[in-house]
Amino acid sequence: MCRCLSRGAAGSGRTDDNEESLKKRFETYLSSTMPIIHHFEEIDKVHKIDANREVGQIFSEVEKLFEN
Repeated sequence: MCRCLSRGAAGSGRTDDNEESLKKRFETYLSSTMPIIHHFEEIDKVHKIDANREVGQIFSEVEKLFEN
């Protein structure tokens, strides 16, 4: 959360980057988005990809998923 707040203070990011709105967005994510993700995980429609690699490696992995 601190990263988002400091990004907003620096003039980039969202205009409503404050602690209250960030907490509300996170709560909405947990209550509205996560159930959808969990549903698709249960039916094997979610693929997790390690994004801590070079862009080309990530792209290759995603490309393979779309080929199948």
